[in-house]
Amino acid sequence: MQFVPAQGAASRPGAPGPQTVLAALALRAGSLVTVDELIDGLYQDDPPSSARRVVVNYVHRLRTHIDRVDADGGARPPSVIGTTADGYVLRLPEECVDALRFGQLTARARRRARDGDPSAAVGCLEEALGMWRGPALAGLPGPGAEDQRRALTEQRASAVEHRLELLLECGRSAELVPDILRALEAYPYRERLHGAHMLALYRSGRGAEALLAYDHARRVLADELGIDAGPALRALHAAILAEDRALLTAPGRVAAGPPSRAELVRAGDQGPPPAQLPPVPCDFTGRHDQISALVSALTGGAEHTVAVITGMGGVGKTALALRTAHAVAGTYPDGQLYANLRGPDGTPCDPAGVLTSFLTALGVPHERFPASLVDRTALFRTLLSQRAVLVVLDNATSVAQVEPLLPGAARCAALITARALAAMPATLVVPLVGLGPGDAVELIGKVAGVRRLEEEPDTVAALAAACGHLPLALRAAGARLATRPAWTVATLLARVSDQARLLGELRVGELTVEAVFELSTSQLAPRQARAFMALSIPHCADFDVKGAAAVLELPEQETETVLEALVDAVLLETRAPGLYHFHDLVGAYARAKAQAELTERDRREVVRRAADYLCAGVVAAVRATQPLAGPLTAEIHPRRSAGADVGTGSDVTEWVRGVLPTVAAVVEQAAACGDPDAVALAVDIVTLVPCFEEIVPLGPLAPAATALVPAALAHCGEDIAGTAHYAAGVILKGHSCPESLHRSRAHLLKVLEIFADAPAPGDGHRPFLLVLFTLAMLAELELQFGNFAAARDCAERSVALAAVSGDRQLVARRRTVLLRIEVEDPQRRTELALIGSRCRELAGVFTRSEDEKWLIRTMMTEADSLLHGGSHAAAAGLYRQVLGRARGSGHARNETECLFRLSEALLATGDTGGAVDAARDALAGARLAGEPLLMARSHRALGRALRTVREETAAAAHLAQAEELYRALRRPAETVADAMAGSRPGAVSQHPDGTRSLR
Repeated sequence: MQFVPAQGAASRPGAPGPQTVLAALALRAGSLVTVDELIDGLYQDDPPSSARRVVVNYVHRLRTHIDRVDADGGARPPSVIGTTADGYVLRLPEECVDALRFGQLTARARRRARDGDPSAAVGCLEEALGMWRGPALAGLPGPGAEDQRRALTEQRASAVEHRLELLLECGRSAELVPDILRALEAYPYRERLHGAHMLALYRSGRGAEALLAYDHARRVLADELGIDAGPALRALHAAILAEDRALLTAPGRVAAGPPSRAELVRAGDQGPPPAQLPPVPCDFTGRHDQISALVSALTGGAEHTVAVITGMGGVGKTALALRTAHAVAGTYPDGQLYANLRGPDGTPCDPAGVLTSFLTALGVPHERFPASLVDRTALFRTLLSQRAVLVVLDNATSVAQVEPLLPGAARCAALITARALAAMPATLVVPLVGLGPGDAVELIGKVAGVRRLEEEPDTVAALAAACGHLPLALRAAGARLATRPAWTVATLLARVSDQARLLGELRVGELTVEAVFELSTSQLAPRQARAFMALSIPHCADFDVKGAAAVLELPEQETETVLEALVDAVLLETRAPGLYHFHDLVGAYARAKAQAELTERDRREVVRRAADYLCAGVVAAVRATQPLAGPLTAEIHPRRSAGADVGTGSDVTEWVRGVLPTVAAVVEQAAACGDPDAVALAVDIVTLVPCFEEIVPLGPLAPAATALVPAALAHCGEDIAGTAHYAAGVILKGHSCPESLHRSRAHLLKVLEIFADAPAPGDGHRPFLLVLFTLAMLAELELQFGNFAAARDCAERSVALAAVSGDRQLVARRRTVLLRIEVEDPQRRTELALIGSRCRELAGVFTRSEDEKWLIRTMMTEADSLLHGGSHAAAAGLYRQVLGRARGSGHARNETECLFRLSEALLATGDTGGAVDAARDALAGARLAGEPLLMARSHRALGRALRTVREETAAAAHLAQAEELYRALRRPAETVADAMAGSRPGAVSQHPDGTRSLR
């Protein structure tokens, strides 16, 4: 469904649901459609309890969309959708709705036919059928749309039949046979069409073929429907058998048909048909599905076919169009015309000039060319009126440029390429994106030589990814390699991996990727161009309207208009409604353009606003889900933005998962930009994200978090620098490399140096909580390293510090860490039974405070105490309870940790099959999390389980991998006690990055 404002530019109103409601209102324009009727049309079975609210929401979205369209260019009065007590009314005249207009025209045709004017009736029907551009209400869900779709399809079929019968009355028998055959392909079971076919053949002197047509009709009806021909068809068959001459007289026969082509234009009949198609690029690769769809559209027998290929510059639109055009050339025996609608300098070509070349190709002498564009278009269409010609229009810039170049004949077709041509009525639109990974690699091989693929297959795949799988960039990379045989693929990959040189490396002769993008940006309005540059600076993976509005400091409605304009210019892409992103190469180009055209102050301000928006969203997510959210966010850096709408419950989890790549990108840019406020905001972001460590892996944030440390030391105060060390330490703790654990410890030790050993809560939440959490983190790290004494020392200090705050829940969390160490330590000081009892006591605290994460940890510690105490069945039962909780709350890390422990317990009970399954699941989860200790313990659990089922080879491999990881974790390193022994106030210490600070 499309809404057409006063200026006539079609606009599609959002998702299928609102479109379905609009369709229901439009098909009864001017009449009341009740809410109950709309609900029945939307839902197949029993509607949900929210159905009325859904309908109201859909109508609101439709009104918003219509208002926006009108504001952009229409003079339509407001409140197009009116509200009544029971439902809604679409206040539009019937002629504004295609389906209703179609019904008016078919009714008018019936009246003209009854009045004895079949020629006028044909005109009405041809106008009506010309309105169709594909299946009725295509893609709209719900039983209401399906019912209307069937009704409209039946109306269309009846109109096709009526038109053909009227043309038979006008005496157009011989020329109608191909049209009737095409109609029968679409509607093979309609007996009236079979009758029209027989009658047209008989009146054309082809009586024997008419009888064969009857036999064919009978077979189709009998074989596929199991019925015989109806009485009307049988009577016609009998009349033809009897050679009834009355059948040869067409009632209402008109004396003559339209003038012949020779009568209209004497010139243009000489010479061979035009064959202007350029050759297909010899390295053309892939696009099989797109070729199939285009060939089907252009050879399917539909009238007035228009196929459009859209996509960003360099994506291969021209190559696909030429490949398709050559494939279907045989369907258009009267010739193929081709025009590039952009000049060598990128300016749009004048359609009058293009028509000059077309008319010349069709044999019209120059002296016969009309002066005006309108007259040239008329002559062009007249010449093609009885021909089957394919017109290929490459690099179109607008509908206005294309329209004069479209043939009017039913058997002609047009194939158009354009970056975007949204308002173009088309039989088929193929939006083109980059090649698939395999095809991209193949294209590089075709240009650079297959030897490259064989020698460096993985590097070629990485090079294809660096080129964004864009065909122009892939050809450029392949050409660079082909002309530089001494280079390895790795050499070029290293060059294109440098953002500063990326675009300069991608050129084919005089044509560069950068120049292709410049064609698109040159058409932008100033505000759009500035937004295009600004939005690229933070390197966001995806952004929504609200986030873009915060970065651009524009109202959301204006921002959405700008974003959609950039999508229309194929400079932004959208994976889902309301979500936008840059193609990698377009983003690189936009950043280079921003570096050249925006001031340093402008660029830093953009990064600051992006960090501010993200910080606000992360704070909201923490406050929505974390029991200790108040203290955690009490001293967060001031913000100007309201942040994203993160929702509640599981919505928060999904938001955090989705935003993590954007967090990493923005934090890295904040670290690089040198703006103190941006750095402080980024530090707060990466400090809070670990609140969700059980849900999302933190490893991808490690480069950004470590880059923040020198930035904070250089541009911010001591509190931000200490916080940056803490954030880097926590995030490196969850990184995939064992070496990261040692780096994590170094950063956490710096926190203790900066803030001293035990600040009081009165000194501010930030220093107090940082030291408290740092001690807990160091305790967990030392436990991973196997340093039980150091781990216990840190844990006991964290418990004592938490007790100073008077927060019972904070103390309970720290005690849980201490109990975990006691369970693991073979030299434990506390009996296992007492540890279990204390765990149950703490579980009560966490249950009352609804602290699910720490409740799971405490229950797991109790299960560990049972496992170490030999109560294997009881441990397995408790692990299963924990597993259910972890899965229900989305705590993937806890789920993995529980699984390898469950495997150990099951193995001890003799359930070897269950142990293997649990260990396999644990290893899969550990690989996703990327944490070295989880990987080590999962490999060990699986190796031990496989050994019991006599899979010795696989068991040995897993145990070897476990030992290798444990060896890396046990690498000698200074303990916390060693590091703190020389720590004294006022001493100067060296940071891991070489900088110096006071402690």
